[in-house]
Amino acid sequence: MLGSERLRSAVYEVACENATTSEKSEVMVRMILHLDPWSGVSGDMLLAALLDTDRGDGHLEEELHRTVAALGLPGAAVEVTRHVEWGVACTRVKVKADDEAPLRHLADMEQLIASAGVADRVRERATTAVRRLAEVEAAIHECRVEDIHFHEVGAVDTLVDVVGTFALVETLGIDRVTVGTIPVGGGSVEIAHGRMGVPAPATARLLEGYEIVGGPEMRELTTPTGALLVGQLGAASGAVPPMRASKIGYGAGCMKLQHGPNLLRAIVGTSLDLGPGTEAGAGEEEDHVVELQSNLDDVSPELVGHACRLLREVGALDVWTVPAHMKKDRPGVVLHALVSPGREAALTALIFGQTGTLGVRRQLVSRRVAERGTVKVTVAGVEVGVKWGRWHGRLISIAPEYEDAAAAANTTGAALKDVMAMAATAARDLLGERS
Repeated sequence: MLGSERLRSAVYEVACENATTSEKSEVMVRMILHLDPWSGVSGDMLLAALLDTDRGDGHLEEELHRTVAALGLPGAAVEVTRHVEWGVACTRVKVKADDEAPLRHLADMEQLIASAGVADRVRERATTAVRRLAEVEAAIHECRVEDIHFHEVGAVDTLVDVVGTFALVETLGIDRVTVGTIPVGGGSVEIAHGRMGVPAPATARLLEGYEIVGGPEMRELTTPTGALLVGQLGAASGAVPPMRASKIGYGAGCMKLQHGPNLLRAIVGTSLDLGPGTEAGAGEEEDHVVELQSNLDDVSPELVGHACRLLREVGALDVWTVPAHMKKDRPGVVLHALVSPGREAALTALIFGQTGTLGVRRQLVSRRVAERGTVKVTVAGVEVGVKWGRWHGRLISIAPEYEDAAAAANTTGAALKDVMAMAATAARDLLGERS
């Protein structure tokens, strides 16, 4: 049994010691990873920090070696060593390769990942990550995604960082990731396109929506790969969340800093959801989505409505507009769309294509989500769908589908409000929740 599974089992057994049979069915153990980036984030530091949480076991290191071998990159390997930085024991990861990696396009990167012998979820998350990076680079350079050459990102070490991180997170069974304020450093950095200010353009774009701070060193502390992984892990900004800490790891970077150890700390722990009405379960129904926004002041209402409908049809979680006064006091609207991270690229492209806007803002937001579902009930011989929502086991929402209820009202001649009331009552009975 893997370490994370043993931990879940142990915590579950403790929680269930004095619980009834029905209460035991409500207990859920969630694995949390908190990243404490006091000296920034890079791909190799994140890999090393995850490995360091497992210093006495070794199964994570074995998984990393298997993952690197599965990528099938000629001569690629990882060297894992233990060090002491400023008095703190830590792990460092170095990627080795026979030759310098060639420049690669997105299709090359996706093909490497698609052919790797890794878990489906790892493959999907890694593919989404490299596509996200290509889209960011394309937006910065105003070119097609297909034309992007992966310079630093196409190197073997970055492929290992991306795929390896998702493989280790999957092995640990992480359900939720959080991250503290991210220092980006200062000064300038030499990249493939010349010397630029810190943070590099890609890093800055990838960290949109996160709490960042300059310094404390006049050098690059957070890299594009590090910023990419934080975002693609769905990490939420904030302090260490309530949890029972069980493992702590320190991942060392390759630079020597002046003001302290160049370390990323990873804290792995558990959070118990003990079911409805318990304080420990409060607020744990949470996920992370991207909010897209665009100001529209020269688009007809018909086109705005059409764009909203298309966004909903292709997977937006929610779409809405807010009236606003734009420059020269022209009336306009702000278009908002909530999207899952994996659908962000497609829906952003849709907004640009359908509205002609010159910019789409994005921010990563966390939300608490009620359990939800739909049941079918019969009103006067007509089937009506009814949406329901629960928060910590308590029914909080009953909403008959308008189209179904209207069809039933037209068929029976009953008032729509009466049909909806009867459908809601029938759904409550079906769900065992009499009003």
